Amino acid sequence: MLRGSRNTNKLHFKYKSDLFKNDNGNVIPVKRPRIEVVFRKFSEHTNPETNPEFRTLALVDSGADICFIPRSIANILKLDIDEATKKESIGAGGKFTTYKTKVFLEIFYKGERIGVDTVDVVFPEKDPPNVEIKRNILIGRKGLFDKYQITFNEKQKTLDFKKTT
Repeated sequence: MLRGSRNTNKLHFKYKSDLFKNDNGNVIPVKRPRIEVVFRKFSEHTNPETNPEFRTLALVDSGADICFIPRSIANILKLDIDEATKKESIGAGGKFTTYKTKVFLEIFYKGERIGVDTVDVVFPEKDPPNVEIKRNILIGRKGLFDKYQITFNEKQKTLDFKKTT
């Protein structure tokens, strides 16, 4: 994990392409502000049996309050389910039940890990059928946007992070 490195002050990402089929069945790329991240239950690197991690691309979503991960990733991370946090959420696919917990978030940048912090995350009671899981990983504002000034450049399809003081 990089702590205090110059690399943690300014980060520059290019949008990544998601592939979709248009109405004619042709596959078309759609560029989106996705960054490579690592989720872990606890901040320390310890035994992968008790503190597994999951490395993936996640959509940086300024419209999301907190992070969202699929249930399958929550299972891999061995996240606890607290019935007291159970609530009904609303997404693009309608209403569904979620649980809230915390995970440790790292940004993977130029081959290095940059520790962000322990952040709030929600995950569904069950993953919906026929949904591409990797497209449903969101990094919301709480925990990330208060540590970095984030600029989305749609014209250049880039994303810039500048560490706040």
